[in-house]
Amino acid sequence: MRKELLQRTQPVVYRALERALKKDRVHNAYLFSGPAGTHKYDAALLLAMSLLCEESDGLACEQCNTCRRVLEGEHADVAVLDGSRGSISKEQIDAIQERFSRTAAEEGKGRSVYIIRNAENASISAMNSMLKFLEEPGDHVTAILTTDNISRLLPTIVSRCIRLPFVPVSKEMALHAAIEKGIPEEDASLLAKVVRREEELMDIFGSEEYKCAQEMMRQALGLAGDRKMLLTDYDLSFRSQLTDRSKAKESDIRLLTLFFGLLDAYAHDAIYGTAEGPAWYKEAIQKKMYTKEQLAELLRIVNEQKDRVNKYNDLSLVMCQTCFRLEEFNHE
Repeated sequence: MRKELLQRTQPVVYRALERALKKDRVHNAYLFSGPAGTHKYDAALLLAMSLLCEESDGLACEQCNTCRRVLEGEHADVAVLDGSRGSISKEQIDAIQERFSRTAAEEGKGRSVYIIRNAENASISAMNSMLKFLEEPGDHVTAILTTDNISRLLPTIVSRCIRLPFVPVSKEMALHAAIEKGIPEEDASLLAKVVRREEELMDIFGSEEYKCAQEMMRQALGLAGDRKMLLTDYDLSFRSQLTDRSKAKESDIRLLTLFFGLLDAYAHDAIYGTAEGPAWYKEAIQKKMYTKEQLAELLRIVNEQKDRVNKYNDLSLVMCQTCFRLEEFNHE
Protein backbone atom coordinates (compact mmCIF):
# COMPACT_ATOMS: atom_id res chain seq x y z
CA MET A 1 0.00 0.00 0.00
CA ARG A 2 1.36 3.39 -0.99
CA LYS A 3 0.07 5.05 2.18
CA GLU A 4 2.18 2.80 4.38
CA LEU A 5 5.17 3.14 2.06
CA LEU A 6 4.98 6.95 2.12
CA GLN A 7 4.38 7.11 5.86
CA ARG A 8 7.44 4.95 6.49
CA THR A 9 9.86 6.52 4.01
CA GLN A 10 8.65 10.15 3.70
CA PRO A 11 6.77 11.00 6.93
CA VAL A 12 6.95 14.78 6.42
CA VAL A 13 5.40 14.53 2.94
CA TYR A 14 2.82 12.07 4.24
CA ARG A 15 1.67 14.46 6.97
CA ALA A 16 1.57 17.45 4.60
CA LEU A 17 -0.67 15.62 2.10
CA GLU A 18 -2.84 14.16 4.84
CA ARG A 19 -3.48 17.60 6.36
CA ALA A 20 -4.21 19.23 3.00
CA LEU A 21 -6.74 16.55 2.06
CA LYS A 22 -8.49 16.50 5.43
CA LYS A 23 -8.84 20.30 5.47
CA ASP A 24 -9.76 20.45 1.76
CA ARG A 25 -6.84 22.79 1.10
CA VAL A 26 -5.37 21.05 -1.90
CA HIS A 27 -3.30 23.40 -4.07
CA ASN A 28 -3.65 23.44 -7.85
CA ALA A 29 0.01 22.45 -8.40
CA TYR A 30 2.53 20.33 -6.51
CA LEU A 31 6.19 19.65 -7.18
CA PHE A 32 7.68 16.52 -5.63
CA SER A 33 11.46 16.93 -5.76
CA GLY A 34 14.29 14.76 -4.55
CA PRO A 35 16.77 12.05 -5.54
CA ALA A 36 15.76 9.12 -7.69
CA GLY A 37 14.36 6.23 -5.68
CA THR A 38 12.51 8.33 -3.09
CA HIS A 39 9.01 7.19 -4.12
CA LYS A 40 7.92 10.49 -5.65
CA TYR A 41 5.84 8.82 -8.35
CA ASP A 42 4.18 6.54 -5.80
CA ALA A 43 3.23 9.67 -3.84
CA ALA A 44 1.91 11.33 -7.01
CA LEU A 45 -0.33 8.34 -7.71
CA LEU A 46 -1.50 8.32 -4.09
CA LEU A 47 -2.44 12.00 -4.27
CA ALA A 48 -4.25 11.48 -7.58
CA MET A 49 -6.21 8.57 -6.10
CA SER A 50 -6.97 10.59 -2.97
CA LEU A 51 -8.44 13.47 -4.99
CA LEU A 52 -10.80 11.10 -6.81
CA CYS A 53 -11.44 8.30 -4.29
CA GLU A 54 -15.14 7.82 -3.59
CA GLU A 55 -14.55 5.97 -0.32
CA SER A 56 -12.40 8.49 1.53
CA ASP A 57 -12.22 12.23 2.15
CA GLY A 58 -8.57 11.96 3.17
CA LEU A 59 -5.85 9.77 1.78
CA ALA A 60 -7.12 7.23 -0.73
CA CYS A 61 -8.46 3.85 0.29
CA GLU A 62 -6.40 2.34 -2.59
CA GLN A 63 -8.93 -0.46 -2.96
CA CYS A 64 -12.08 0.95 -4.56
CA ASN A 65 -12.83 0.81 -8.26
CA THR A 66 -11.82 4.45 -8.76
CA CYS A 67 -8.43 3.95 -7.10
CA ARG A 68 -7.84 0.79 -9.10
CA ARG A 69 -8.58 2.55 -12.40
CA VAL A 70 -6.22 5.41 -11.53
CA LEU A 71 -3.44 2.90 -10.87
CA GLU A 72 -4.16 1.02 -14.08
CA GLY A 73 -4.24 4.20 -16.18
CA GLU A 74 -7.91 3.76 -17.03
CA HIS A 75 -9.44 6.81 -15.34
CA ALA A 76 -10.60 9.47 -17.82
CA ASP A 77 -9.79 12.33 -15.45
CA VAL A 78 -6.17 11.38 -14.83
CA ALA A 79 -3.39 11.92 -17.37
CA VAL A 80 0.24 10.88 -16.95
CA LEU A 81 3.25 12.06 -18.95
CA ASP A 82 6.29 9.94 -18.17
CA GLY A 83 9.54 11.83 -18.69
CA SER A 84 11.51 8.89 -17.30
CA ARG A 85 11.03 7.18 -20.67
CA GLY A 86 12.11 10.06 -22.91
CA SER A 87 11.72 13.75 -23.58
CA ILE A 88 8.33 15.40 -23.05
CA SER A 89 7.20 17.51 -26.02
CA LYS A 90 5.20 20.73 -26.23
CA GLU A 91 2.51 18.85 -28.15
CA GLN A 92 2.01 16.45 -25.24
CA ILE A 93 1.57 19.32 -22.77
CA ASP A 94 -0.82 21.12 -25.13
CA ALA A 95 -2.87 17.94 -25.53
CA ILE A 96 -3.37 17.68 -21.76
CA GLN A 97 -4.28 21.36 -21.57
CA GLU A 98 -6.88 20.93 -24.29
CA ARG A 99 -8.23 17.78 -22.67
CA PHE A 100 -8.59 19.39 -19.25
CA SER A 101 -9.98 22.69 -20.52
CA ARG A 102 -13.35 20.94 -20.38
CA THR A 103 -15.20 19.73 -17.29
CA ALA A 104 -14.33 16.41 -15.69
CA ALA A 105 -15.23 13.49 -17.90
CA GLU A 106 -16.51 11.21 -15.14
CA GLU A 107 -19.05 11.61 -12.41
CA GLY A 108 -17.67 11.76 -8.91
CA LYS A 109 -15.74 14.56 -7.24
CA GLY A 110 -15.46 16.54 -10.47
CA ARG A 111 -11.69 16.81 -10.31
CA SER A 112 -9.06 16.28 -12.98
CA VAL A 113 -5.43 15.43 -12.26
CA TYR A 114 -2.37 15.36 -14.45
CA ILE A 115 0.99 13.93 -13.42
CA ILE A 116 4.23 14.86 -15.16
CA ARG A 117 6.89 12.40 -14.07
CA ASN A 118 10.51 13.58 -14.35
CA ALA A 119 9.32 16.98 -15.54
CA GLU A 120 12.96 18.07 -15.92
CA ASN A 121 13.06 15.98 -19.11
CA ALA A 122 10.60 18.28 -20.87
CA SER A 123 11.85 20.40 -23.75
CA ILE A 124 12.11 24.17 -23.26
CA SER A 125 9.02 24.74 -25.40
CA ALA A 126 7.18 22.09 -23.37
CA MET A 127 8.21 23.80 -20.13
CA ASN A 128 6.88 27.11 -21.42
CA SER A 129 3.54 25.47 -22.24
CA MET A 130 3.61 23.81 -18.83
CA LEU A 131 4.16 27.20 -17.21
CA LYS A 132 1.18 28.70 -19.04
CA PHE A 133 -1.00 25.83 -17.86
CA LEU A 134 0.19 26.33 -14.27
CA GLU A 135 -0.48 30.07 -14.45
CA GLU A 136 -4.01 29.58 -15.74
CA PRO A 137 -5.27 26.36 -14.14
CA GLY A 138 -8.79 25.23 -14.87
CA ASP A 139 -11.32 24.77 -12.11
CA HIS A 140 -10.70 21.62 -10.10
CA VAL A 141 -7.54 20.76 -12.07
CA THR A 142 -4.54 19.61 -10.02
CA ALA A 143 -1.03 19.29 -11.42
CA ILE A 144 1.52 16.97 -9.82
CA LEU A 145 5.09 17.28 -11.10
CA THR A 146 7.98 15.10 -10.01
CA THR A 147 11.67 15.77 -10.58
CA ASP A 148 14.98 14.14 -9.73
CA ASN A 149 16.82 17.37 -10.60
CA ILE A 150 14.99 20.57 -9.70
CA SER A 151 17.79 22.75 -11.11
CA ARG A 152 16.79 21.69 -14.64
CA LEU A 153 13.28 23.10 -14.27
CA LEU A 154 12.43 26.71 -15.07
CA PRO A 155 12.46 28.72 -11.82
CA THR A 156 9.05 30.11 -12.76
CA ILE A 157 7.62 26.57 -12.82
CA VAL A 158 9.06 25.86 -9.37
CA SER A 159 7.59 29.09 -8.01
CA ARG A 160 4.08 28.20 -9.23
CA CYS A 161 4.03 24.93 -7.27
CA ILE A 162 3.84 23.84 -3.67
CA ARG A 163 7.17 22.09 -3.35
CA LEU A 164 7.45 18.97 -1.22
CA PRO A 165 11.06 17.76 -0.90
CA PHE A 166 11.67 14.02 -0.68
CA VAL A 167 14.65 12.81 1.30
CA PRO A 168 16.72 9.70 0.54
CA VAL A 169 15.60 6.56 2.31
CA SER A 170 17.95 6.05 5.25
CA LYS A 171 20.68 3.44 5.11
CA GLU A 172 19.22 1.83 8.23
CA MET A 173 15.82 1.39 6.57
CA ALA A 174 17.40 -0.05 3.43
CA LEU A 175 19.54 -2.41 5.55
CA HIS A 176 16.51 -3.63 7.48
CA ALA A 177 14.57 -4.19 4.24
CA ALA A 178 17.50 -6.06 2.65
CA ILE A 179 17.85 -8.42 5.62
CA GLU A 180 14.08 -8.99 5.65
CA LYS A 181 14.32 -10.01 1.99
CA GLY A 182 16.84 -12.71 2.89
CA ILE A 183 20.09 -11.01 1.89
CA PRO A 184 22.97 -12.03 4.22
CA GLU A 185 23.70 -9.28 6.74
CA GLU A 186 27.27 -8.54 5.59
CA ASP A 187 26.16 -8.26 1.96
CA ALA A 188 23.10 -6.25 3.01
CA SER A 189 25.35 -3.80 4.88
CA LEU A 190 27.25 -3.00 1.68
CA LEU A 191 24.22 -3.02 -0.60
CA ALA A 192 22.29 -0.62 1.64
CA LYS A 193 25.03 1.96 1.16
CA VAL A 194 24.31 2.24 -2.56
CA VAL A 195 20.70 1.10 -3.11
CA ARG A 196 17.84 2.69 -1.18
CA ARG A 197 14.79 1.59 -3.17
CA GLU A 198 13.38 -1.37 -1.26
CA GLU A 199 11.85 -2.90 -4.38
CA GLU A 200 15.25 -2.92 -6.13
CA LEU A 201 17.33 -4.55 -3.41
CA MET A 202 16.94 -8.19 -4.45
CA ASP A 203 17.10 -7.37 -8.14
CA ILE A 204 20.36 -5.44 -7.74
CA PHE A 205 21.89 -7.96 -5.32
CA GLY A 206 21.56 -10.80 -7.83
CA SER A 207 22.48 -8.74 -10.88
CA GLU A 208 25.58 -9.05 -13.04
CA GLU A 209 25.95 -5.27 -12.88
CA TYR A 210 26.39 -5.37 -9.10
CA LYS A 211 28.91 -8.20 -9.27
CA CYS A 212 30.90 -6.38 -11.95
CA ALA A 213 30.72 -3.09 -10.04
CA GLN A 214 32.30 -4.75 -7.00
CA GLU A 215 35.08 -6.23 -9.15
CA MET A 216 35.68 -2.82 -10.75
CA MET A 217 35.86 -1.17 -7.35
CA ARG A 218 38.39 -3.69 -6.07
CA GLN A 219 40.50 -3.13 -9.16
CA ALA A 220 40.23 0.67 -8.86
CA LEU A 221 41.52 0.44 -5.28
CA GLY A 222 44.34 -1.91 -6.22
CA LEU A 223 42.88 -4.83 -4.26
CA ALA A 224 42.58 -7.13 -7.28
CA GLY A 225 44.01 -6.95 -10.77
CA ASP A 226 45.95 -4.06 -12.30
CA ARG A 227 44.20 -0.77 -11.69
CA LYS A 228 45.99 0.71 -14.71
CA MET A 229 44.02 -1.78 -16.81
CA LEU A 230 40.64 -0.78 -15.40
CA LEU A 231 39.50 1.08 -18.52
CA THR A 232 40.51 -1.81 -20.80
CA ASP A 233 38.87 -4.35 -18.53
CA TYR A 234 35.73 -2.21 -18.33
CA ASP A 235 35.41 -2.17 -22.13
CA LEU A 236 36.48 -5.74 -22.88
CA SER A 237 35.48 -7.70 -19.80
CA PHE A 238 33.00 -6.13 -17.41
CA ARG A 239 30.59 -4.74 -19.99
CA SER A 240 30.68 -7.97 -21.99
CA GLN A 241 29.54 -9.89 -18.90
CA LEU A 242 26.21 -8.06 -19.02
CA THR A 243 24.34 -10.62 -21.07
CA ASP A 244 21.23 -8.63 -21.95
CA ARG A 245 22.84 -6.34 -24.50
CA SER A 246 19.40 -5.47 -25.93
CA LYS A 247 19.32 -3.02 -23.02
CA ALA A 248 22.99 -2.09 -23.24
CA LYS A 249 22.69 1.59 -22.34
CA GLU A 250 20.44 0.87 -19.37
CA SER A 251 22.80 -1.85 -18.10
CA ASP A 252 25.86 0.37 -18.56
CA ILE A 253 24.19 3.18 -16.62
CA ARG A 254 23.34 0.81 -13.79
CA LEU A 255 26.87 -0.64 -13.77
CA LEU A 256 28.57 2.75 -13.52
CA THR A 257 26.01 4.08 -11.03
CA LEU A 258 26.74 1.12 -8.75
CA PHE A 259 30.50 1.43 -9.27
CA PHE A 260 30.53 5.09 -8.28
CA GLY A 261 28.13 4.37 -5.42
CA LEU A 262 30.52 1.75 -4.01
CA LEU A 263 33.53 4.05 -4.31
CA ASP A 264 31.54 6.83 -2.63
CA ALA A 265 30.61 4.48 0.23
CA TYR A 266 34.23 3.33 0.58
CA ALA A 267 35.55 6.90 0.83
CA HIS A 268 32.97 7.87 3.45
CA ASP A 269 33.55 4.73 5.52
CA ALA A 270 37.33 5.10 5.28
CA ILE A 271 37.11 8.70 6.51
CA TYR A 272 35.05 7.70 9.55
CA GLY A 273 36.74 4.35 10.11
CA THR A 274 33.55 2.31 9.85
CA ALA A 275 33.78 -1.12 8.21
CA GLU A 276 30.44 -2.81 7.69
CA GLY A 277 30.24 -5.22 4.80
CA PRO A 278 31.83 -8.36 3.33
CA ALA A 279 35.34 -9.41 4.41
CA TRP A 280 37.04 -7.87 1.35
CA TYR A 281 35.35 -4.51 2.01
CA LYS A 282 36.38 -4.50 5.67
CA GLU A 283 39.92 -5.32 4.58
CA ALA A 284 39.93 -2.34 2.21
CA ILE A 285 38.84 0.02 5.01
CA GLN A 286 41.34 -1.39 7.51
CA LYS A 287 44.28 -0.98 5.10
CA LYS A 288 44.02 2.81 5.43
CA MET A 289 45.44 3.34 1.95
CA TYR A 290 44.68 7.07 1.85
CA THR A 291 44.80 10.09 4.12
CA LYS A 292 41.56 11.89 4.95
CA GLU A 293 42.55 14.67 2.53
CA GLN A 294 43.03 12.12 -0.24
CA LEU A 295 39.70 10.49 0.57
CA ALA A 296 37.99 13.88 0.35
CA GLU A 297 39.53 14.34 -3.10
CA LEU A 298 38.39 10.84 -4.09
CA LEU A 299 34.86 11.78 -3.05
CA ARG A 300 35.01 14.89 -5.22
CA ILE A 301 36.15 12.89 -8.27
CA VAL A 302 33.56 10.17 -7.75
CA ASN A 303 30.64 12.55 -7.34
CA GLU A 304 31.61 14.70 -10.30
CA GLN A 305 31.87 11.64 -12.52
CA LYS A 306 28.70 10.10 -11.11
CA ASP A 307 26.75 13.19 -12.20
CA ARG A 308 27.82 12.48 -15.79
CA VAL A 309 26.24 9.03 -15.86
CA ASN A 310 23.05 9.43 -17.86
CA LYS A 311 21.53 8.39 -21.16
CA TYR A 312 22.71 11.55 -22.90
CA ASN A 313 26.45 11.04 -22.33
CA ASP A 314 28.96 8.67 -23.90
CA LEU A 315 29.58 6.30 -20.99
CA SER A 316 32.86 5.02 -22.42
CA LEU A 317 34.11 8.60 -22.36
CA VAL A 318 32.85 9.06 -18.80
CA MET A 319 34.79 5.96 -17.73
CA CYS A 320 37.85 7.10 -19.66
CA GLN A 321 37.79 10.43 -17.80
CA THR A 322 37.29 8.60 -14.53
CA CYS A 323 40.27 6.30 -15.03
CA PHE A 324 42.46 9.23 -16.05
CA ARG A 325 41.48 11.18 -12.95
CA LEU A 326 41.92 8.17 -10.67
CA GLU A 327 45.36 7.48 -12.13
CA GLU A 328 46.41 11.08 -11.49
CA PHE A 329 44.93 10.84 -7.99
CA ASN A 330 46.87 7.66 -7.18
CA HIS A 331 50.15 9.29 -8.29
CA GLU A 332 49.77 12.40 -6.15
